[in-house]
Amino acid sequence: MHWNTFKTTQFAGYLFIILSIINWSGNFVASRGMADMGSPGALNLLRWGLATVLFAPFGIRALWRERAEVLRLFMPLSVIALSGISLFDTLIFLAGHTSEALNMSLISTLSPLLTALTAQCFLRQRFHGRMYVGIAVSFLGVCLLVTNGNLLRLGSMEFAAGDIIILATALMSAIYNHTIKLVADRISQATLLMASCLLGTIYLVPVVLWEGGGSFNLPDMTSTLIWSLLYLAIFASLLCYLLWNMAVQVLGATKTAMFYYTLPPVSGFAAWVVLGEPVGMDQLLSGAIILAGILIALYAEKPKWLKVRLATHEQLAENAE
Repeated sequence: MHWNTFKTTQFAGYLFIILSIINWSGNFVASRGMADMGSPGALNLLRWGLATVLFAPFGIRALWRERAEVLRLFMPLSVIALSGISLFDTLIFLAGHTSEALNMSLISTLSPLLTALTAQCFLRQRFHGRMYVGIAVSFLGVCLLVTNGNLLRLGSMEFAAGDIIILATALMSAIYNHTIKLVADRISQATLLMASCLLGTIYLVPVVLWEGGGSFNLPDMTSTLIWSLLYLAIFASLLCYLLWNMAVQVLGATKTAMFYYTLPPVSGFAAWVVLGEPVGMDQLLSGAIILAGILIALYAEKPKWLKVRLATHEQLAENAE
């Protein structure tokens, strides 16, 4: 099968999103180790600046070739850069000053629900009720995961200003997914990623200046920081975003967003492999529930083979009459 044909298949879409999640899961492990090395805006600027430089040999020609369309799409591309690159991590950092870890984990997983709701309200897409059942089941799995199986902890949650910021990042994820779907068919993936990297890096400059009180305060470039930035730039940025965008193009924003629920268990597995953090039965059970919810949501519509069979039976019934 030719690559151009393969990359548009459902199988390819699911493969892209699985590989994207695997690359993205290491982001949390690497970020945890970099927490004390510099401010989030400065680290994010170094990460995406490096990603831009590394991808330039592959993307700059495509960007120049499609420059006219890029200029026409400047506003949606800016939305993609701001919601997916420049503001997302900075807002999470700000929320961390007042929001509890439990609140942040639970509120951030509202992204798939917000993606589905915004698609239904603003894009006039209609979903079967099983889609929302799947979202609820996966959300339950995340609740079990972040509370270590003790759902009573949810009753003692206290909400702070940071929780509103986390809710905003969940909405930003929904906006990012829908905007990617709108522009992905109008420019190549190389151009989309190159434009996102460039704009995202440019829009990070004011963030870094704000953090430094009007000046650039970049961290000391230790060997650990350099290797971490290389990993983040190549795997958790370029490959992850490229694969995610391709998945959205094939599967749509809502189905792709459902796989966001796999981030906590996959990240936990990565932490177990890299950091030696223990994995218990609560985590395994939660992961199974999350997966069950995703499967329910993915099969919210009748499978194609069943639709064909039902249509055949209806045609036979009409012919018999």
